[in-house]
Amino acid sequence: MTEKQYTDIEKLQLLISHWLQHNEDHGKEYAKWAALAREAGQSTAAECIEQAVDLLAKTDRAFEKALASVGGPGKGHRHHHHHD
Repeated sequence: MTEKQYTDIEKLQLLISHWLQHNEDHGKEYAKWAALAREAGQSTAAECIEQAVDLLAKTDRAFEKALASVGGPGKGHRHHHHHD
């Protein structure tokens, strides 16, 4: 049985999709911790973490444009990947 050989563009499509999912997972975690920091009276830390979440969203928009430009799958086609 022959294993599928991916082109560099196919690999790029897969990588960008992975990065998007990875960022989504981390962004949710960051937002949770920002809320916890705020509840603990650590407003400066919360604001900094929230700023990072905003920057991550900006990064995702750039990745989504890159993915679209190489004909990659849409947002709904990302694979799910956990880091434990």
